[in-house]
Amino acid sequence: MGDTVDEELPPSKLGTKEHWDMVYQREVRVFDEVGDEGEPQSSGFLWCILLPAYIFARFGESSVTKMRNWAVNHLPPSPAPLRVLECGSGNGTLLLSFLTTPSTSAWPDPTPQPFHLTGIDYSPLSATLSAQVESARRISLEEEGVDEDEEAINPVEVEWRTADLLRKDFAGEQWDLVLDKGTFDALALSQEVVEESGGRLPSIVYPERVSRLVKKGGFFLITSCNFTEDEVKRRWTKDGLGFVFHSALPHPSYSFGGKKGTTLCTVAFQKVLDLPSGSGKMSSVSTPLPPNGGSSSATGVSTNGHTHVAEDEDLFICIDVGLQLSYEIIAATVLDAIEKLPDAYRPKTNGASSKPQNGAMKSPVRFADVWVGPRWSDESSALTQPSGLPSVPILNDAHLLGGALLTHHCPWGIAVIAGTGSVVVALDVREDGDVTQIGRRGGLGYLLGDDGSAFDLGRCAIRHATDDFDAGLEVQGGLAQTIREHFGVDQTGEVLAKVYDLDPSLSPIDATNERKLRISSLSRPILEAFSRPTPDPLAVRAVHDAAKPLVESIVSMVRQVERESGATRGSRTNGTGTENGEEEGKRTNAEKRRQVRGAGLVMGGGVIRQDEYRRVVLDMLRDRGVVFGKEATVGDVAAEGVRGLVEKARVRG
Repeated sequence: MGDTVDEELPPSKLGTKEHWDMVYQREVRVFDEVGDEGEPQSSGFLWCILLPAYIFARFGESSVTKMRNWAVNHLPPSPAPLRVLECGSGNGTLLLSFLTTPSTSAWPDPTPQPFHLTGIDYSPLSATLSAQVESARRISLEEEGVDEDEEAINPVEVEWRTADLLRKDFAGEQWDLVLDKGTFDALALSQEVVEESGGRLPSIVYPERVSRLVKKGGFFLITSCNFTEDEVKRRWTKDGLGFVFHSALPHPSYSFGGKKGTTLCTVAFQKVLDLPSGSGKMSSVSTPLPPNGGSSSATGVSTNGHTHVAEDEDLFICIDVGLQLSYEIIAATVLDAIEKLPDAYRPKTNGASSKPQNGAMKSPVRFADVWVGPRWSDESSALTQPSGLPSVPILNDAHLLGGALLTHHCPWGIAVIAGTGSVVVALDVREDGDVTQIGRRGGLGYLLGDDGSAFDLGRCAIRHATDDFDAGLEVQGGLAQTIREHFGVDQTGEVLAKVYDLDPSLSPIDATNERKLRISSLSRPILEAFSRPTPDPLAVRAVHDAAKPLVESIVSMVRQVERESGATRGSRTNGTGTENGEEEGKRTNAEKRRQVRGAGLVMGGGVIRQDEYRRVVLDMLRDRGVVFGKEATVGDVAAEGVRGLVEKARVRG
């Protein structure tokens, strides 16, 4: 194998640090908006519903579960903490899955296992996001616990590091298990040579660096979507690396370009010392096989044929995406979702041929309806072939909140997102169940807007704190003290310099993002101070000042919708404002229903989901004479969207 020359992948922005810095900036925003960490390396999630049963599959969730379960089955129990490293840890989701030990076929009775977890990523925002996700996960475990028959909570120490794996000297530091979920894929798309390693490509240097991090007898577990299982085996069992193939995990199959394969592969290797030259294997090393005997064949839904689903068992899909994801990743998630269906609802093939259209993958099933809501676009995109539909509506992510209007049977409503950013959208539900946007306020970003958002809360609190300091009215302790500690200063008068400070050790993009996050991350302590039995006065002023313009946007949007409906009615009443019975009967449903008492207010985002903050917004709306017929708070936008699709189908009968 040592003489094999590997074909390199063409360069892509996915192989650049700038791209991933942007990814984690968006991931941090997603986390603050919806209280969800998105997905490792992809920031998106997908719901599928099959009437009458429903399932849930998130981008990357299946791979995370597979990798964690593999570790449970193959890492030997130890009273001392097992050391686990993730290379390119992203948002930390994979690494944090080790906070609990699940019940598996090999270990049906889970017992706590100590771990020391280390996440390394070259983006500073990755460490910021991972720490936030870790805090949320630990709080959730404390409050909700686990089913002791299904999972055990592990004693775990976690550290998040910012470092370049291709260049950092680890001084002999090693781990029992090293994980890679997509990092090798990304590095293989980079053409920026590593000068410190003889000007070679990252795809060549990376395996050598990883090999040094795995201790003798330890394991390297990798999931890839750019390389086949055979390609991964060849690249990672080369002479000098010290790895031997251990086992592979199954993933759903697909048909693409006339070939059949899997969109993902997960392969495990074990570290040994003395490898026979050119073999890549060592028969003297005893390695336990996975429960399936080490088979690497994919299981799940074959796409090599047409699928039949009963007419009363339609399949719906809703995708809430933070980034532009490839067809392959979306297809892999859909196939994973189909694979998880109960046997009674799993589609069956008839063996007929299913050929790709224009080189694009085709879904093994025909979806009855699809909603796609990317944060990166409000415009349509060519997603018709993967879905099997003639057209697919591309909506903004706030638009997906319209699913709650359908499930709550509201003829129209206002969707409000208030997280790191904010936006207000007016939505109308047509008679056929389609949800259309009829107005919008905000969504302008933190420089021009984001009223009522996490950033706005921080901005308002800092402004009031500095005003109090300048006026000699500052109260000792409380939120003002929290702000000083947050920025690492002794006096509030020093805060402003820290607010505008840019870290010279970071790139301009990183430094700007870090400065923004310094302000928006204050929202949590502000809301905590506001929610105390005796609210902090500074927090009260900050919350009310931030909420006012958000409320104004909602009121403005409501008045616009009512005004436009009134203008339509007035055009048929000769300006009298009244109608006789005959004219009343001629009014369209849209004209009849656009009154706020019949509308719904749907709220999403990490800030507005906080009870005390939301109460302030609703009280301000009532003071302005705006009371909605129904109010709903949405934690998972995609879940609400797909429920709306089901309700839409019922409306159409």
